[in-house]
Amino acid sequence: MIGERLQAVRKSKRINQEEVARYLDVKRQTYSAYERGVSVPDSLTLKKLADFFEVSIEYFFDYEGNVMNGSGAQNEQEEKLLMLARRAEKIPTALRERILRNFEENIDGYLEAMGASGDK
Repeated sequence: MIGERLQAVRKSKRINQEEVARYLDVKRQTYSAYERGVSVPDSLTLKKLADFFEVSIEYFFDYEGNVMNGSGAQNEQEEKLLMLARRAEKIPTALRERILRNFEENIDGYLEAMGASGDK
């Protein structure tokens, strides 16, 4: 579980294992073993990883009983969003940013409409 989450957050932030290992002051192979589930980081290292990736320590655990897949998505909708994000990486940066802004505006519009009608 921890290894899957480490790999998912590292890839989502486009960071390689060497960069994480340098931050932790360990060999890349040591960090790789965490991701592969061969070894588990101690509590201090886990705290450093949470700080580095800007997530809570709880992120590395699944307290809600959700089944995790290799991508880190907790359900089919999240998986679809992650797949779209990966596909979007092929779009030139300026256009991708415009698409993202448009997406955010649409979501904000829907959320506002839902709040205005009392639906949630």
